[in-house]
Amino acid sequence: MPFIDTQNREVKALTGIHLYHFWLSSCSQRVRMVLDEKGLEWTGHEIDLEKMEHATEEFQSINPKGLVPAMVVDGRVMIESIDIIDYLDTTYPEPPLRPADKDDEAEMLKWMAGADDAQHSLKLLTHEFLFKMHKMPPEALAHLVASHRNDELTEFMKVWASEDGFPRDEIDEELKFQHDCFVALDGALNGRQWLLGDRFTLADIAWVPNVHRLDLMDYPLDRHPSLLGWYARIKERPSYRAGVLSSEIPPAMEAFAAYCEQRRAEGTDVTRFGPLAA
Repeated sequence: MPFIDTQNREVKALTGIHLYHFWLSSCSQRVRMVLDEKGLEWTGHEIDLEKMEHATEEFQSINPKGLVPAMVVDGRVMIESIDIIDYLDTTYPEPPLRPADKDDEAEMLKWMAGADDAQHSLKLLTHEFLFKMHKMPPEALAHLVASHRNDELTEFMKVWASEDGFPRDEIDEELKFQHDCFVALDGALNGRQWLLGDRFTLADIAWVPNVHRLDLMDYPLDRHPSLLGWYARIKERPSYRAGVLSSEIPPAMEAFAAYCEQRRAEGTDVTRFGPLAA
């Protein structure tokens, strides 16, 4: 399993399962869902991205990429959410979240990889359609650039915080990517309860935070009726309530909704971009 080494002595001394996470992080959400599905006891460590706690020396000693989530199991660190949920299911196999058939398992892993591939797209659209209402001030950006060692992240934040923001064609491209993913999901779910048929698996858990995030942006999910039905079924699961809804901050959710309404009034909402605009 892809554990990484850490020089943080306090972390090396931890016992049990510890999760460093952020309430809105889609990758954190999928890990919290699996932990709940498994009924596992774990200790949470909230990393407040708004306060730039991911840029501290302490957190970057745990995850050199300075990203959430990071999971510690008896002093060993794992940092990629897809790897984490796969590890949890193989290490704690009851109840199983993977099919017994090897071909079906390969299909599951393919869906999980696809959800992981969508993360950059999801990040850009989130910053455009949810976070843009609060642009990062220059002094905060300077602090992030000076403190955070993840060059890819700091370059992304520089563009987002700039006066022009993300280019229109890049927003169109990333929204098309998500739209095409949803078309594929909708096709796979046609006549099925879950992505692998009648069994709820890691594939479903890997994708639902992405769908939830686009839903927050007022993406018209009714364009994909099978996907919309699947999403409704997942929202009834206790793990969705525990891993996603229970962590949400009401004032932040209200602010997101108000910003989406503002952009609709301005004619700059998500439906004015990419294939949705067509």
